[in-house]
Amino acid sequence: MKWKFPIGMRTIKTVTAVYLCFVIDNFRSGGVPFYAAIAAVLCVQKDIHSSIKAAKNREIATLIGGLFGMCFLIFEKYVFLITTPLLRYLALSLLLIPIIQVSVAFSLQSGTYLMCVVFLCVTVTHGSDESPVLFAISRMIDTTIGIAVALAINSFPLKKTSGETPEAPDKSG
Repeated sequence: MKWKFPIGMRTIKTVTAVYLCFVIDNFRSGGVPFYAAIAAVLCVQKDIHSSIKAAKNREIATLIGGLFGMCFLIFEKYVFLITTPLLRYLALSLLLIPIIQVSVAFSLQSGTYLMCVVFLCVTVTHGSDESPVLFAISRMIDTTIGIAVALAINSFPLKKTSGETPEAPDKSG
């Protein structure tokens, strides 16, 4: 039976990258493979040049969002704990303003949404028993693993098989 929609090389590379992220996490302690897998999905692009651009954008955004998240968690742990959930969510929402302003100030607008996502992932999913610094660093490492795996997989110049249709170009940058 012939597939109506053949599986393209980018799809195969994405699946491979995600699986390798899960395999790597199996040997890591404290990792969350979800973050590595998401980074891999975002960074496997149509060609290595697009992957490098996406990876650079993702890594910078991860570091900025992760550092903001770490600072908030440290503030919360050692200075002032916001115990009312709705007030905490208001604070987290308002803290997106300086993150967005940093992205504008450094001309990193293409990574703004990723900075905000990483900040929210770090601050919303953090458990109260965990070290804020170790938690944030671990999340940044998870993402970096996904980026590295995606770049490694996408650097292999696999050729299209006969009858395969080209995949639509990615416009996310």
